[in-house]
Amino acid sequence: METILRNLKNRGILIVVLFLIMLGIIILTIFDNRTYYPSDVLGDYADINAENPFVSIESIDVETEDIFTSIKIPEKKQQELIEAFKNAKFKKVKNGSSDYDYRINITFNTGYAMYVDSDKKLLCIIDTHGDRDEYYTIENDSDFFKILKSSTE
Repeated sequence: METILRNLKNRGILIVVLFLIMLGIIILTIFDNRTYYPSDVLGDYADINAENPFVSIESIDVETEDIFTSIKIPEKKQQELIEAFKNAKFKKVKNGSSDYDYRINITFNTGYAMYVDSDKKLLCIIDTHGDRDEYYTIENDSDFFKILKSSTE
């Protein structure tokens, strides 16, 4: 009789553990589809309201000796790009790209670097802590890519 009770107890524990694992997977799936804001995308210490923010952009051409070419952008266009970024809502995506057009560095309280695939409207936030890069698309129409295109022509 004790053996039967012990087996039932072990199976009960197993069922509870499996249920908790399934619940965890469901919760992670729900959070995976959430909307991210600029401070979420850039990290815990990002101060998107810092004074005197600026942007630097480099075009990427892997077929040239100098892969990166700096692009001069007027200050007005920089501020428009910053405002579009601040007003953007992001969605995290799992699959990134390796066909980047630009490397952008937006400086608020510190520099935040990202690669941009303008065709896929994808941002790859470069992780400075060494964990891994994260990929985002912009959900709302913040004109970020439109301003980027007009700034780099």
